[in-house]
Amino acid sequence: MKVKMDIQRGTIIVMDRRRGKLRAGQGLLQGLQVIWDHWIGSFRKNDNFSKIRGNFTVEYPDQRLPMPQAYRNMPVLLYDDETGHELCTGCYQCSRACPPQVIHITQSKDPITGKMVPASAEFIIEYDACMSCGFCAEVCPFDAIKMDHVYELSTDDRMSLMVRKEQLNRPISYYVGIAPDLWAEVQASAMKKLQGNIKRRPDVIGLAPHLTEKIAARRRELAEAAAAAPPALTTAAAAPAAPAGKLTPEEKAAKLAAKKAAKAGGAPAPAAAAPAAPAAPLDEKAAKLAAIKAANAAKTAAAEAP
Repeated sequence: MKVKMDIQRGTIIVMDRRRGKLRAGQGLLQGLQVIWDHWIGSFRKNDNFSKIRGNFTVEYPDQRLPMPQAYRNMPVLLYDDETGHELCTGCYQCSRACPPQVIHITQSKDPITGKMVPASAEFIIEYDACMSCGFCAEVCPFDAIKMDHVYELSTDDRMSLMVRKEQLNRPISYYVGIAPDLWAEVQASAMKKLQGNIKRRPDVIGLAPHLTEKIAARRRELAEAAAAAPPALTTAAAAPAAPAGKLTPEEKAAKLAAKKAAKAGGAPAPAAAAPAAPAAPLDEKAAKLAAIKAANAAKTAAAEAP
């Protein structure tokens, strides 16, 4: 039943909840029923967070709740497991997008030319001021920075929260373990960009710091093994030499040009245009140059003739 009452402040509607009058002690019994339901439900283990009944408590730290793939705590850097190269290029996009400005980067330089190289020489994140917004991971064009799932970071040493590249680096396989679907979405483009950046990195620049010495030693071993190994026999057959007394097409063209020039000048063709000893075929530029020289020689001979 709805009852309308007009008062000075406006119109209000009173809803009839269809609750009968409670007799003595019925309210107490209803309250005890609610307590009883909650107490019985606490013995049922509930792993589905969409439900509102059950025991959601786990024995932390022995038991841990599974983390969603998109969970974000603190940013980390990725490097390739196979090559050891970091995905970061030091482009400063994450540093510019960071609201509290806690990311500090120094880009690498080629030690010989002094030009910038697509790699970071220094990368520092102030974990103590990071707000875990994830902007750095969103704007990174190379998918080099991702949000980690580790949240146990409490410490009494504030300076330890100034995390450098050595502590930030994680292999791609680590991120695949915590967010496989998210990495599958960007894997193709990220690896393609990485291969392009590796070609522009000289020597060990761009390698994860803890792998630099290991990979450099491996390269030295391979170089020493290649130097000690006997030279491989070439299976490709050598190009057949031109038969004796037979001119190549380039030599024929040069000889013909010399004859035409001599005929136009009224002088006999120079002896230099005679067939020479068989030589290796000339390329197109050399043939043109020989023809020009022969024509000039013919003109000179014609001019000097009485």
